[in-house]
Parts: sequence; C-alpha cells; structure tokens
Amino acid sequence: MLICAGLGAASCSGPSLPTAAEAGPRLQQLSTDLAGALARAYPGKSWLPVQGQETRRVKNDDGTCVLTIGTLRSKDSLREVSGGWDSVMKTVNPILKEGGFPSISGTDSLKGGFTGISSTDSHGGELKISEKGATDISLQSKVSDKDCSSTLAP
Repeated sequence: MLICAGLGAASCSGPSLPTAAEAGPRLQQLSTDLAGALARAYPGKSWLPVQGQETRRVKNDDGTCVLTIGTLRSKDSLREVSGGWDSVMKTVNPILKEGGFPSISGTDSLKGGFTGISSTDSHGGELKISEKGATDISLQSKVSDKDCSSTLAP
C-alpha cells in the first residue's frame, strides 16, 4: 500500500536524502581515497584544497540544501598525464564502488573547453572530475537539512 496522498509526488519518489552529518564523512572519505589513489597511480601529482571552495552547505536554485565537499585540485592535466580518461576511470572505479558510487564508463560533454568524468549515487551524491589544464575533484550531495544557512558543514 502506497501512502503518499497529500504529500506530493516528490515526497514519495526515490530514496530519502541523507543529512549533511550523514553524507559529509562518507563524501570526505571518498574525496581523500580518490586523491590518494590518483597520487599513487600518477606519482608527483599532488591534490591540494582550492581556496574559497571549502566544504559548505548552500541552497541550490530549487531551494534544496546541497553539501559540497572542499574541491581538490592538481595543477596538471590528469587526462594528459594518464594517457586519457579511460586510464583515470580504471584507477577511480574501484574506489567509487567502495564508496557506494557506480563505475564511470564514459566522458561528459562539458562546455568551455573542459573535459571530465562523473558519477552519481542513489542518495543524491555526485562526483565530478573535470579539467582544463588543472584538474579538479569535486563532490556534493543533496541533503535533507532544514537549516542550510551555514556555509560550513556540521
């Protein structure tokens, strides 16, 4: 028996969103694990936090609270260093599986000369690895937090 009357279709569709307190540690660990795997696969390439893109909660255009984990950047083109995105996918896919994300099998169509790959989990989490010269690792998740006014994650 489906009990959704009066709740609206969005209340009954898909899995429930995690709180920032639930999503934050999982996504932070995934970010750390991805940076570590890429640093081991491509020695000499460091992944540093991007100033001004720290972990934060913000409302998106539709009013949903989104937790964004601090972006990590390598000053080099990961795609060029690795010999292409296929090599990067082979490196990151086992880490994604451990972190509850599906494997990546293709590249994204991006604007402005950027190239990249991405994966989205079933709980509103999204990984993007994009580059245009430098390479960024960014992770975010829609979260159920009612108070999204804080710019820092709990």
